[in-house]
Amino acid sequence: MIISTWKAGTEHLHKADPQKVAEEILSIGETFTPQEIVDKARDESTELHKCFTWDDTKAAEKWRKYEARQIVCHLVIQRPAEDEEGPEVRLIHKTDRNKGYAPTAMIVRRESEYSAMLQRALGELRAFQYKYSFLSDYEELKKLIDAVENLIDAA
Repeated sequence: MIISTWKAGTEHLHKADPQKVAEEILSIGETFTPQEIVDKARDESTELHKCFTWDDTKAAEKWRKYEARQIVCHLVIQRPAEDEEGPEVRLIHKTDRNKGYAPTAMIVRRESEYSAMLQRALGELRAFQYKYSFLSDYEELKKLIDAVENLIDAA
């Protein structure tokens, strides 16, 4: 039997027993979709029900905030025609303050904001490393996970 818990730092987001939630999700079948999880959670007697916002007004506002984050993440600076091969650069990024977002061009000009962006980038690399570390014994990802570890160590 596998014992489940909430990811460190996210415990406050869910007011439900993680073991019961995991068992309910896994009871759906060998594979499942987000829609099947929502459908299972509609049953008020499930532990999973506690994980969702059922007040439609509150849920709609949460969804709009999610959409706003998606819009910000999908806006990129248009590349010049002669630079079609260059990487896409997001127009807007999260600032180092908890105030929200700012234009990327402004962030890279402010030392504290730029430093915070680099720290976030390293944090995301650490998250990738942590998320897939169980695959480090497999040749397909071993080199990549080792390279990420070297980058983090060098920073």
